[in-house]
Amino acid sequence: MKRAADLTRLDSSRGTDLCFRRSHLNPRPPIHPSRNAFSKPTTTFRGPLMAHDHHHPAHHIVPGFGADRAAHYDAQASVALAGTHALYELGVSTLTAQLDGQDAASLLFVGVGTGAELMPYTRFDVPGWRFTGVDPSDAMLGVAQKRLEAEGLLSRTHLHHGELHTLPSGPPFDGAQMMGVLHHVEGEAARLDLLREVARRLKPGAPLVVGCRIGMDPELLNVELRRWRAYGTPREELERRRERFMTLRPIESDAALFAMLANAGLVAPKPIFVSLQFKVFLARYAP
Repeated sequence: MKRAADLTRLDSSRGTDLCFRRSHLNPRPPIHPSRNAFSKPTTTFRGPLMAHDHHHPAHHIVPGFGADRAAHYDAQASVALAGTHALYELGVSTLTAQLDGQDAASLLFVGVGTGAELMPYTRFDVPGWRFTGVDPSDAMLGVAQKRLEAEGLLSRTHLHHGELHTLPSGPPFDGAQMMGVLHHVEGEAARLDLLREVARRLKPGAPLVVGCRIGMDPELLNVELRRWRAYGTPREELERRRERFMTLRPIESDAALFAMLANAGLVAPKPIFVSLQFKVFLARYAP
């Protein structure tokens, strides 16, 4: 386990973990110029800034993580969200169960970050599956690339630097996952746009695992902050973090999330994981 000091190395202007997700409002172009979503990733994240395709709305999210934040992200996330490793494993268990018997499935990961949510795939017997991970932070993707290479997953993973609407069109995916992103998109209309952008990239009947903060219960927030305190976060930082949490405008209820999912053609949501105010559901695309 990281030392307490390591767990509290935060940019005071931002939060951390799955509850404070990364993004840039002006992402760079894709890492790969090829439209083949499953080509082998390159080893650098470079490219001049380019304008967005204005046919797709930008999904304005909290500003993103630099190199220092990316380096400490996973240690912080394991404290900020109790059960993080179980969450990632349940995501993999869910998608592999839904797509059982498919030898060559393709999966989309929106907000893939450091790639930690892909790690459980090393324990599942799906060697023909391929992954596309999208994230606006090149620093986070740099961590992901090294991790995926070390675990033998990089050769079948495409990492795309940018928001989802900048991912080149290609064959629809067999399934998708989006953890800790939706509650940072500003406003119901933009959240619905993002869900529709995910849905339009899926095959009919494809499963989606989606996780986000729902509601803002002060008592449960106190539980979260008390956990941070146990891991060495100073009281002053806890108060700053409380203030940051209170600036979030999460989806109000399960019913509100289900209504948005339905409006995007994502139906029959089933709960698969809950950790305080962070909830994860399995839905299915039914155009």
